[in-house]
Amino acid sequence: MINGRERYMERYLLDEIPVKVDKNDVIKALLLEDADDIELVSGLFYKAKEIARPKALYKTVYIDEVDPPYVTVDGVVFESEVLAKTMEGIHRAFAYVCTCGAEVDEWSHLEKDYVVGFWLDIVKELFLYDASQYLHNYIKSKYDLKTLSSINPGSGNVDNWLITQQKLLFPLIGNVREDAGVLLTDSCLMLPTKSTSGLLFASAKEYVNCAYCERKNCKNRRAEYSA
Repeated sequence: MINGRERYMERYLLDEIPVKVDKNDVIKALLLEDADDIELVSGLFYKAKEIARPKALYKTVYIDEVDPPYVTVDGVVFESEVLAKTMEGIHRAFAYVCTCGAEVDEWSHLEKDYVVGFWLDIVKELFLYDASQYLHNYIKSKYDLKTLSSINPGSGNVDNWLITQQKLLFPLIGNVREDAGVLLTDSCLMLPTKSTSGLLFASAKEYVNCAYCERKNCKNRRAEYSA
Protein backbone atom coordinates (compact mmCIF):
# COMPACT_ATOMS: atom_id res chain seq x y z
CA MET A 1 0.00 0.00 0.00
CA ILE A 2 1.31 3.45 -0.94
CA ASN A 3 0.74 6.30 1.52
CA GLY A 4 2.26 9.54 2.79
CA ARG A 5 5.10 10.99 0.74
CA GLU A 6 5.62 7.60 -0.93
CA ARG A 7 2.55 8.22 -3.06
CA TYR A 8 4.51 10.80 -5.05
CA MET A 9 6.77 8.06 -6.39
CA GLU A 10 4.11 6.37 -8.57
CA ARG A 11 5.69 6.69 -11.99
CA TYR A 12 5.31 4.29 -14.90
CA LEU A 13 6.67 3.88 -18.43
CA LEU A 14 4.39 2.04 -20.87
CA ASP A 15 6.66 0.97 -23.72
CA GLU A 16 4.90 -2.08 -25.15
CA ILE A 17 1.89 -0.32 -26.60
CA PRO A 18 0.34 -2.21 -29.52
CA VAL A 19 -0.41 -0.42 -32.79
CA LYS A 20 -4.09 -1.03 -33.50
CA VAL A 21 -4.60 1.25 -36.51
CA ASP A 22 -4.41 -0.47 -39.88
CA LYS A 23 -3.69 0.63 -43.44
CA ASN A 24 -7.38 1.32 -44.09
CA ASP A 25 -7.35 3.91 -41.29
CA VAL A 26 -4.42 5.61 -43.00
CA ILE A 27 -5.99 5.49 -46.46
CA LYS A 28 -9.20 6.96 -45.03
CA ALA A 29 -7.34 9.71 -43.18
CA LEU A 30 -5.44 10.67 -46.33
CA LEU A 31 -8.53 10.49 -48.57
CA LEU A 32 -6.57 8.41 -51.08
CA GLU A 33 -8.24 7.01 -54.19
CA ASP A 34 -5.38 6.51 -56.66
CA ALA A 35 -4.32 2.83 -56.74
CA ASP A 36 -0.59 3.64 -56.99
CA ASP A 37 -0.78 6.01 -54.01
CA ILE A 38 -2.67 3.43 -51.97
CA GLU A 39 -0.07 0.77 -52.78
CA LEU A 40 2.78 3.12 -51.83
CA VAL A 41 1.13 4.19 -48.57
CA SER A 42 0.32 0.60 -47.66
CA GLY A 43 3.97 -0.38 -47.97
CA LEU A 44 5.08 2.62 -45.94
CA PHE A 45 2.51 1.87 -43.25
CA TYR A 46 3.62 -1.74 -42.77
CA LYS A 47 7.25 -0.66 -42.53
CA ALA A 48 6.37 2.10 -40.05
CA LYS A 49 4.30 -0.30 -37.96
CA GLU A 50 7.22 -2.70 -37.82
CA ILE A 51 9.54 0.03 -36.55
CA ALA A 52 7.13 1.94 -34.29
CA ARG A 53 7.44 1.75 -30.51
CA PRO A 54 4.80 4.16 -29.16
CA LYS A 55 5.34 5.07 -25.52
CA ALA A 56 3.55 6.70 -22.62
CA LEU A 57 5.16 7.94 -19.41
CA TYR A 58 3.11 9.13 -16.46
CA LYS A 59 3.48 10.05 -12.82
CA THR A 60 0.76 10.24 -10.19
CA VAL A 61 0.68 13.77 -8.77
CA TYR A 62 -1.42 15.58 -6.19
CA ILE A 63 -3.00 19.02 -6.21
CA ASP A 64 -1.62 20.93 -3.23
CA GLU A 65 -3.52 24.18 -3.74
CA VAL A 66 -5.77 25.98 -6.21
CA ASP A 67 -5.52 29.75 -5.92
CA PRO A 68 -6.60 31.19 -9.30
CA PRO A 69 -4.80 31.70 -11.56
CA TYR A 70 -2.27 29.43 -9.80
CA VAL A 71 -2.34 25.69 -9.25
CA THR A 72 0.30 24.01 -7.11
CA VAL A 73 0.98 20.39 -8.08
CA ASP A 74 3.49 18.46 -5.96
CA GLY A 75 5.08 21.80 -5.07
CA VAL A 76 5.26 23.01 -8.69
CA VAL A 77 3.28 26.20 -9.34
CA PHE A 78 1.47 26.43 -12.69
CA GLU A 79 -0.31 29.59 -13.86
CA SER A 80 -3.54 29.30 -15.85
CA GLU A 81 -7.09 30.51 -15.20
CA VAL A 82 -8.49 27.58 -17.18
CA LEU A 83 -6.29 25.06 -15.35
CA ALA A 84 -7.29 26.55 -11.99
CA LYS A 85 -10.99 26.37 -12.82
CA THR A 86 -10.60 22.81 -14.10
CA MET A 87 -8.69 21.62 -11.03
CA GLU A 88 -11.25 22.89 -8.50
CA GLY A 89 -12.21 19.94 -6.34
CA ILE A 90 -9.58 17.67 -7.95
CA HIS A 91 -7.03 16.13 -5.59
CA ARG A 92 -5.13 13.66 -7.77
CA ALA A 93 -3.95 13.82 -11.37
CA PHE A 94 -1.56 12.04 -13.71
CA ALA A 95 1.18 14.11 -15.34
CA TYR A 96 2.03 12.44 -18.63
CA VAL A 97 3.80 12.38 -21.97
CA CYS A 98 2.67 10.25 -24.93
CA THR A 99 4.59 9.79 -28.17
CA CYS A 100 4.54 7.94 -31.47
CA GLY A 101 8.10 6.93 -30.57
CA ALA A 102 11.53 8.19 -31.54
CA GLU A 103 12.24 5.05 -33.56
CA VAL A 104 9.59 5.60 -36.24
CA ASP A 105 10.12 9.35 -36.14
CA GLU A 106 13.83 9.05 -36.96
CA TRP A 107 13.05 6.59 -39.78
CA SER A 108 10.38 8.88 -41.25
CA HIS A 109 12.83 11.77 -41.55
CA LEU A 110 14.93 9.78 -44.00
CA GLU A 111 12.17 10.42 -46.54
CA LYS A 112 12.93 13.47 -48.70
CA ASP A 113 9.74 13.64 -50.75
CA TYR A 114 7.45 16.31 -49.28
CA VAL A 115 4.17 14.51 -50.03
CA VAL A 116 5.38 11.17 -48.71
CA GLY A 117 6.71 12.95 -45.63
CA PHE A 118 3.24 14.39 -45.07
CA TRP A 119 1.72 10.91 -45.37
CA LEU A 120 4.17 9.60 -42.78
CA ASP A 121 3.23 12.42 -40.44
CA ILE A 122 -0.37 11.20 -40.56
CA VAL A 123 0.78 7.65 -39.86
CA LYS A 124 2.72 8.86 -36.81
CA GLU A 125 -0.30 10.87 -35.68
CA LEU A 126 -2.37 7.69 -35.71
CA PHE A 127 0.32 5.89 -33.71
CA LEU A 128 0.17 8.72 -31.17
CA TYR A 129 -3.61 8.32 -31.00
CA ASP A 130 -3.14 4.62 -30.21
CA ALA A 131 -0.68 5.48 -27.43
CA SER A 132 -3.04 8.09 -25.96
CA GLN A 133 -6.00 5.70 -25.97
CA TYR A 134 -3.88 2.96 -24.42
CA LEU A 135 -2.74 5.30 -21.62
CA HIS A 136 -6.31 6.45 -20.94
CA ASN A 137 -7.59 2.89 -20.73
CA TYR A 138 -4.62 1.73 -18.64
CA ILE A 139 -5.10 4.45 -16.02
CA LYS A 140 -8.88 4.01 -15.92
CA SER A 141 -8.46 0.29 -15.34
CA LYS A 142 -5.56 0.53 -12.86
CA TYR A 143 -7.21 3.18 -10.68
CA ASP A 144 -10.82 2.07 -11.24
CA LEU A 145 -11.92 5.34 -12.83
CA LYS A 146 -15.07 5.75 -14.90
CA THR A 147 -14.08 9.02 -16.57
CA LEU A 148 -10.75 10.57 -17.48
CA SER A 149 -10.07 13.99 -18.99
CA SER A 150 -6.91 15.63 -20.25
CA ILE A 151 -5.75 19.24 -20.16
CA ASN A 152 -2.64 20.17 -22.13
CA PRO A 153 -0.28 23.16 -22.26
CA GLY A 154 -0.68 24.91 -25.60
CA SER A 155 -3.99 23.26 -26.51
CA GLY A 156 -7.12 25.26 -27.19
CA ASN A 157 -6.55 29.01 -27.27
CA VAL A 158 -2.86 29.71 -26.74
CA ASP A 159 -3.48 31.67 -23.54
CA ASN A 160 -5.59 28.95 -21.87
CA TRP A 161 -2.50 27.22 -20.52
CA LEU A 162 0.68 28.56 -22.04
CA ILE A 163 2.83 26.05 -23.87
CA THR A 164 5.86 27.44 -22.03
CA GLN A 165 4.50 25.77 -18.88
CA GLN A 166 5.82 22.51 -20.30
CA LYS A 167 9.15 23.65 -18.87
CA LEU A 168 7.56 22.98 -15.48
CA LEU A 169 5.61 19.89 -16.49
CA PHE A 170 8.53 17.89 -17.88
CA PRO A 171 10.66 18.12 -14.70
CA LEU A 172 7.55 17.24 -12.68
CA ILE A 173 7.25 13.98 -14.64
CA GLY A 174 11.01 13.43 -14.60
CA ASN A 175 13.51 11.89 -17.05
CA VAL A 176 11.16 12.30 -20.01
CA ARG A 177 13.90 12.28 -22.65
CA GLU A 178 15.76 9.36 -21.09
CA ASP A 179 12.70 7.16 -20.54
CA ALA A 180 10.22 8.14 -23.27
CA GLY A 181 12.60 9.57 -25.85
CA VAL A 182 10.80 12.93 -26.00
CA LEU A 183 12.92 16.08 -26.11
CA LEU A 184 11.53 19.46 -25.10
CA THR A 185 13.25 22.21 -27.10
CA ASP A 186 13.93 25.75 -25.88
CA SER A 187 10.83 26.89 -27.81
CA CYS A 188 8.77 24.17 -26.03
CA LEU A 189 8.36 22.08 -29.17
CA MET A 190 8.31 18.36 -28.43
CA LEU A 191 10.45 16.04 -30.53
CA PRO A 192 9.09 13.75 -31.91
CA THR A 193 6.47 16.32 -32.89
CA LYS A 194 3.78 13.63 -32.76
CA SER A 195 3.83 13.72 -28.97
CA THR A 196 1.50 15.17 -26.38
CA SER A 197 1.77 16.08 -22.71
CA GLY A 198 -0.47 17.32 -19.94
CA LEU A 199 -2.49 16.29 -16.93
CA LEU A 200 -5.05 13.50 -16.84
CA PHE A 201 -7.68 13.63 -14.13
CA ALA A 202 -11.02 12.14 -13.15
CA SER A 203 -14.03 14.42 -12.64
CA ALA A 204 -17.79 14.20 -12.67
CA LYS A 205 -17.90 16.24 -15.89
CA GLU A 206 -15.53 15.53 -18.76
CA TYR A 207 -13.15 18.34 -19.70
CA VAL A 208 -12.46 18.79 -23.43
CA ASN A 209 -9.81 21.27 -24.66
CA CYS A 210 -11.94 21.98 -27.74
CA ALA A 211 -14.59 23.69 -25.62
CA TYR A 212 -12.08 26.47 -24.90
CA CYS A 213 -10.69 26.80 -28.42
CA GLU A 214 -11.95 29.40 -30.93
CA ARG A 215 -10.30 27.83 -33.97
CA LYS A 216 -12.88 27.13 -36.66
CA ASN A 217 -12.94 24.24 -39.14
CA CYS A 218 -10.68 22.03 -37.04
CA LYS A 219 -10.91 18.41 -38.21
CA ASN A 220 -10.14 17.16 -34.70
CA ARG A 221 -12.80 19.19 -32.86
CA ARG A 222 -14.59 17.12 -30.21
CA ALA A 223 -16.80 19.76 -28.60
CA GLU A 224 -18.42 23.08 -29.44
CA TYR A 225 -16.64 26.24 -28.33
CA SER A 226 -17.91 27.75 -25.08
CA ALA A 227 -16.94 31.27 -24.06
